[in-house]
This record gives sequence, C-alpha cells and structure tokens, in this order.
Amino acid sequence: MKLLFSFILIFLISINAVAFKPHVANYQLSINGLKIAEEVRTLHQLEDSYFYTANAKTSGLAALIKDYSIAASSTFQLNDKGVSSITYQIIEQKDKEITKSYAIDINSQSGIVSSVPTKTQVKIKTWKTTPGNITDPLTVFLAMSFDLQNNPEQSLFSYQIADGSSIEIQEFKKTNNQTISVQGKPYDAIKVERINHQGNKIQVYFLSEYQYLPILIKQTKGGRNYLYEITNLKMSDIKGLQVTL
Repeated sequence: MKLLFSFILIFLISINAVAFKPHVANYQLSINGLKIAEEVRTLHQLEDSYFYTANAKTSGLAALIKDYSIAASSTFQLNDKGVSSITYQIIEQKDKEITKSYAIDINSQSGIVSSVPTKTQVKIKTWKTTPGNITDPLTVFLAMSFDLQNNPEQSLFSYQIADGSSIEIQEFKKTNNQTISVQGKPYDAIKVERINHQGNKIQVYFLSEYQYLPILIKQTKGGRNYLYEITNLKMSDIKGLQVTL
C-alpha cells in the first residue's frame, strides 16, 4: 500500500497505541450450570507479530468421567484492518489419544488458506477466501477486541474464520451494554452478539478497562447453555482480575 510518509507515521503510532499486551488469562467452561473444564490462554509478543495459545482440560467431576483436552495455537499480526492470522493449529485428545488435529497456513494478502498435514488430516487442502483479513477460532475474539477499541462507533462486524476444515464468514452486532462486577466494582461491559446463526447463539462481553478482552461468553447450541467466563487475568501492569456476575 502506497501512502505518504505522514500517513504511515500516523498509522504506526495508532497501531502501537492499541497493540495487545502480553498476558495470561484463565477461563472456566460450564455447560447447563455444571463446571466441566478450565482453560489458560497466553499471549506472547514477538518482534512483528503475536503468538497466542490456549490449553483446555476437563476438571472436577467431569475429569473423572472423561479425560479430554484441547491445545490450540495461533500466530497473527496487526494491520490497518485489524487482526490477520498467519498460522493456526489445534489438537484434541481423549484419554491421551489424539482424536483431532488440524494445522493451517494463512495468507490474507493472497486470500489463500492451506492445510498442513497432521495425524488426522493427511490430505493437503487449499481454500480461496474473499479479500480482507482472515482470523481463526482462537483469534476471532481478539479481532473483536481490536475493532471495538479502534472503531467505537461501528456496530456491525464481519470476520472470515478458518479452522482447518472450512472457512466461514460470521457476523456480529454490538448491542446494549450490561453491568458486570469486577473485584466488587461495577463496570459497563460491551455486549456483542453473533447474528444470522439460527440455533447457535453467541453473546460476548468485553471490558474497555482491561484491554477489551472478552470477560464472558455465552452460547446456546443444541439445547445446551455454555458459559465461558474469565477467572483471572495477569498482565504487565495488572496483578490480577477476579470477575463475578
């Protein structure tokens, strides 16, 4: 992209101002009120990109019934359109045996996503995408965080999400805010809902006070209610975060 030097300088300053801070976030997953798993998400900052990981595992009584774990990772960069994924991989295990493994290379500039051979996906696949950034299941909520911070007046958001088996365009809408309590103090959380997805509703809540990270995710699918909530957040200038509703 050819821009005047002043425009480039302004863009670089704005990217630095909203760059994500390295952090470790702990989440807990509940289904129909039953706590079943815990997850740790870690964001590392590289020279010109980010490395994001998520490690989830069944906990409590659920762990006694099924030893199930998911490990996912993604590398991405920031550009004038927001979050642009570079690689994504996910490994699911049941009783220490790999049940699913996907890995992909992503090139948003050329609009091509290519699979990388894994144990459960031997055949190489290639997908052609529409122009624009491509995200993955791990970085899509960070993409929302970036957009909410940089486009506060925007209410509709659309993302291309590549997960290793397909590419799907999902649309989200910013709606009315909701008050949540953080360490006993009320905050006005930004509420975002996925639209045009019948039978699979998702509501996400973000806090501007904490880098616009998702604090709470609610999903209704197949007659089940999923609750994904942050329990602790550690970053460079924040010692800890406790969240209650």
